[in-house]
Amino acid sequence: MLAAVLVATGCESSGSGSRTDARSTPSASPSPASAVIRLPPKARPADMVVSRDGTLWVAEPSLAAIAQIAPSGKVTQHPLPRDGGFAPSPSDLVPSPDGGIWYAAGDQLGHLSRSGHFTWWDDGTGKGNGPGEGPDVPGFPDALTLGPDNTVWYEHSAAGDKVFSRVDLKQGPRQITRLDTQFSVVSMTEGPDGAVWFTQSEEYDAKQPEGIGRLTPDGKYRKWPLPENSAPGALVTGPDRALWFTDCAGISRFDTDGDLTRYPVRNATYLGDIAVGTDKSLWFTTGQRIGRITLQGRMTLWPVPDAEDLGALVPAEDGSFWLADRKADVVRRFTPPR
Repeated sequence: MLAAVLVATGCESSGSGSRTDARSTPSASPSPASAVIRLPPKARPADMVVSRDGTLWVAEPSLAAIAQIAPSGKVTQHPLPRDGGFAPSPSDLVPSPDGGIWYAAGDQLGHLSRSGHFTWWDDGTGKGNGPGEGPDVPGFPDALTLGPDNTVWYEHSAAGDKVFSRVDLKQGPRQITRLDTQFSVVSMTEGPDGAVWFTQSEEYDAKQPEGIGRLTPDGKYRKWPLPENSAPGALVTGPDRALWFTDCAGISRFDTDGDLTRYPVRNATYLGDIAVGTDKSLWFTTGQRIGRITLQGRMTLWPVPDAEDLGALVPAEDGSFWLADRKADVVRRFTPPR
């Protein structure tokens, strides 16, 4: 059974004034000269990750492109390939062990190398240019994560069923398991127990459609229902071997025994992303603010100057953060006051 605890802690403000485990969120390199990196108009930056060499990658769904930002601050645009089907609107990024990234974009699943080469699959007539073409097409992947076997795991739908698959550059997409149900996966991460965990919602014919899901490498699935209208979002494995995620108005902690603790965030109407910082605390974005919550539940919030709508965040080695500002079409560098 899932036990829920609501911790009514007020948020502590300083008065002045950011898809994931350690392998998929390496620290960014030192800051380029500018604290604000401008993207093309209407880029609407969504997910954002950093590869081991310090390259920052940004999904630009409105442009059907991915931006590659070098440690120097140079921005290179990579328009996604297209061969019929739906527009490839990138939403979820995962760093690849080879230094590139994997992405989900509409009905397209792909890999982008550091040199700008695409390997991809889609549900269109061409099926892309990747290996292993056949019946295991992407089927509109919604969430990705680097799994325990060093392949990328993702979920998609097929004929009303929920399907979980893995993909690599040698064999292409391969199915892990197929469930006779339908729901939406919001975010995925490798858990502390060798399984993949995810936030899910909109499960049809379920009394409570929102929950935390778990999938083992051999395809065994389990769900823990969450309180009604939780709206679970971004998910990460914390340093305490628990799952931390954003919800409708706060941050939640879920351990592998099924115990849930919820921490409200003051004046928050929408929570963006969540990540583990270099200080081993959890950091998150909400509106024009960045927040920090310790493993004990102590919370602090800082306003980010000039921010309009903060989403994805990536921690840097020096304790600062890269923040994707969706409305302003920029990536901001922000260092919280000490």
